[in-house]
Amino acid sequence: MAMDSHFDLDREALAASIAGTDHLLFRFATVSPRVFVDFRSEGEVGPVVHVLPPAGSLVERLVSIREARPELPLPDRLMLIAAPARVRGLERMGALDAIRDRLAGLDACDQRIELDLACEPLQALEREEMRRAITGEGYRTVWTSAPER
Repeated sequence: MAMDSHFDLDREALAASIAGTDHLLFRFATVSPRVFVDFRSEGEVGPVVHVLPPAGSLVERLVSIREARPELPLPDRLMLIAAPARVRGLERMGALDAIRDRLAGLDACDQRIELDLACEPLQALEREEMRRAITGEGYRTVWTSAPER
């Protein structure tokens, strides 16, 4: 077991889940876009990594997956990983290494780069949200400061 923030994490179980599924969808507590990893290949079509926009329902999510992978059927099952930490926490949790290893085993080296590139804008969104939280932009406080005497 390892710790990421204050959450217990079984790295071996996470790696086994990543190794045993065709699709992954990472949901982050800090940003609304999701990272979608599809390990399937068919003919000239190989694995992909996509950043999907926020979706308000399962139907909207399936539409976004269809748009990302129009050449392949929709997944029968979709593994959703709710990442309790920030996007960078995927690295500390070992999730990105497990995905990179799986992609390398599929000769999907370009998709390993896509994985890293997919995380960059999400980290920028997190930094912007952090700035907004600190400055109060778009946030309401639950209490007001007492006037100085």
